[in-house]
Amino acid sequence: MADLQRTLNPRVSLNALPKLPLLMHRSVRLRLGVFLAAAIWAATGLWADPAVGGVVAPASLAPDPLLAEARTAAEKALARPDLLAYRGWIKFLRYEAETAVARTAKVAPAAAEKVQRLADWVARISADPKILATLTGPQEWAYESPVDDSGQPFKIVIPSDYDPAHPAALSVYMHGYSGNHLEHSVGWTSKPGVFLVSVLGRSRGGGYRALSEADVLQVIDYVQAHWSIDPNRISLNGGSMGGGGTYRLGSRYPQRFSSGRPSCGYASLIPVGNLLTLPLYATHSADDWTVSILHERGPLARLRELGGKVIFDETNGYGHAVWNYKEGNERGAAWEKLQVRPDSRTVRRIDYTATDGAAVRGWWGEVAEWGAAARPARFVLVADTANLLHAELTNINRLRLRLAESPFDPAQALQVSVNGAVPVTLPAPLPAEIVLARSGSAWTFDATDAAPSWRRHTPGGANLLYDGEPLLIVYGTHGTEAEVSAMRAAAEAASKSPSAAWVDDSGDAGADGVPHSQNLYGRLPTKSDTAVTDADLVRCHLVLIGTAAQNSIVARLAPKLPVRLENGAATCSDGVSFPGSHLALGLVHYNPLAADRLIFWVASQDPAAYAANSAVAAVMNGGPGYRGSVTGIDLVVLDCAAQTLPITRSFDSAWNWLAGRETSPLLPTSIRTGGEVADAVGRAIRAATGADFAITDNFGPADKSAVMAEWTRVCDLSALYYHTPIGVFDLTGAELQSAAQRLATAKGSPLAISPAPGGAKLVADHHYRVAIPADFSLWNFGSDVQLAPASYRLSGQFVDDALERFLAKD
Repeated sequence: MADLQRTLNPRVSLNALPKLPLLMHRSVRLRLGVFLAAAIWAATGLWADPAVGGVVAPASLAPDPLLAEARTAAEKALARPDLLAYRGWIKFLRYEAETAVARTAKVAPAAAEKVQRLADWVARISADPKILATLTGPQEWAYESPVDDSGQPFKIVIPSDYDPAHPAALSVYMHGYSGNHLEHSVGWTSKPGVFLVSVLGRSRGGGYRALSEADVLQVIDYVQAHWSIDPNRISLNGGSMGGGGTYRLGSRYPQRFSSGRPSCGYASLIPVGNLLTLPLYATHSADDWTVSILHERGPLARLRELGGKVIFDETNGYGHAVWNYKEGNERGAAWEKLQVRPDSRTVRRIDYTATDGAAVRGWWGEVAEWGAAARPARFVLVADTANLLHAELTNINRLRLRLAESPFDPAQALQVSVNGAVPVTLPAPLPAEIVLARSGSAWTFDATDAAPSWRRHTPGGANLLYDGEPLLIVYGTHGTEAEVSAMRAAAEAASKSPSAAWVDDSGDAGADGVPHSQNLYGRLPTKSDTAVTDADLVRCHLVLIGTAAQNSIVARLAPKLPVRLENGAATCSDGVSFPGSHLALGLVHYNPLAADRLIFWVASQDPAAYAANSAVAAVMNGGPGYRGSVTGIDLVVLDCAAQTLPITRSFDSAWNWLAGRETSPLLPTSIRTGGEVADAVGRAIRAATGADFAITDNFGPADKSAVMAEWTRVCDLSALYYHTPIGVFDLTGAELQSAAQRLATAKGSPLAISPAPGGAKLVADHHYRVAIPADFSLWNFGSDVQLAPASYRLSGQFVDDALERFLAKD
């Protein structure tokens, strides 16, 4: 204690303390230094650095020598080939230590603890490369992400009876918006027979799409690689945003999971047929106006109609906090333990819709090549008796059949009837897999499945680059000072986002000041165009910022890209041109210098186009306001000086421009403002569903122009509603009038009812059919109107189809 008192005199060096270098391990010395420093902080508010001696104000000196020593040890550990399993954990700890040190002025003791944590773990791991096998109970851990080589964390709880000889179940939990892998898993303890994993999803609000989705899948892959997991008992669950993630991942990868248990989740935009083989136990409160129960009620009703295994445990009185629904949670947990993924060879019916190229497989069927339309690809496969396959294929040129995993007898010939045609025969013995390929109007088997020299095109937009593979953001360094500054700022914004959106620093943030929409642990790598290497071009997907004149990498690629921006005009390789003085373009294309990689190119001669929350990035991320969850748009051209609908184009599977843009009708002259566009959408979905009324949201200000006269076509509007379902429900005249009044008084509500209900024309007790896009319109309806009609269902119609069918006749 006397020694400690001596250190409280800022003129006495800590080096005056007794030195015991031969008696203490380096990590013990660091712990002593941290203890002393924290004690000084608590007593004086000053930070002491035991490595250099003295006591200084925290703003002027961080514990850099301590960190330097820990980092040196970490680098040595990272270089050891026998410690590959620990690279993610070491990198995560190093990031936390470095970040905490950077904030020393506020949390010096916490910084010291992070540095010590790094030092302790590196010492333990270096001394015992098999320490992973000895971990027990709850642990924070991390894997190394191939996206940016960072350490990304998760929480794992190892079963109390874990025995590698007996594979255990794995329950994967996805947190809600604003949470993380730790905050929503407080109190977790070991349970027999099951691993519990809480994922981060890259950010607090990533929505489990793009890198947020990739994070979940890569955590599962890591856990399966390093612990003994039963692949037939991997379940998904989560609340709110995590409930939405349960539906999203379960529908995109149904063959990977045994069940899903969403709480107050949402399934409005997913292809519900994909969930046909995934048992679901869902809980939701009818008075939840944050995530309306309609987001589950409609899709789950449709899934039950298709034959899905659904238990929907509806309750009331909990609002959005249905995680407090004790009885429902207990029933769901007991149910989850009983669920086992079926043997793939017993799955005789598959109904799978691939909306983008990142998720193309449903059990033993897989989209190998898209059809010609910029639409989803769907296959319905029914394995009949006597080795007969009935296949209904929509927008598919090539379908891979994994026959070794199918119900078919490999010793017998296989007959395949496509869309009801006379079957084609594949003789026995059957190969492990085969490709069913379109040849004109006929179908044949392709045993070679020779891949082209370039990556085949699929829908999905810019988020195809955010699939978990290496990613690099490249900004230009040529041009005016304003242009270079704007491109650099765009790269910084892009580096913060787990998706193709370029987010700014606004919005809800955690106590650490990081907005929920941004990457929580590290930023994505950025480089100037002059710093990019040939190895980068081969290894990474590229986000390219700048014109060919501004960005030298773009200049290298420009001769082989299918669009150019020159003299204020965007001109496509097929001669289609869009003139303007403030144009910005966004393009997704394969990289001509590395054909298995993709580029997302954003270019403009107006620096405003590179701002955070870029309209180009928003559209390529899935539409303005994330109208959809994916997109079929490959090229977007818009006017930076006006809030108008973008011009859009798409490719076929061989990266040829889809024909037909010029045959798509121009929007009628009666449709110009945001309000008129919304009304036109309402008329189209009413016509498609036979509804009396429609509820839609506006495109920007209702009274401002939203159309590029003589340029905006029906196809441009429909592209923004890529595979967006139309929901329908019944309201009485009294309820409809009340809804109109609520919307009229709701501050800032973008919703409008069309046609506007007139009180004198509505019969109070008469039931009227109402159509609504199952996108943000449905979200806003729940929060602004606060009605949850029990009659709500998915109509089976889609907004983009309705616009193509009816808007031209408007």
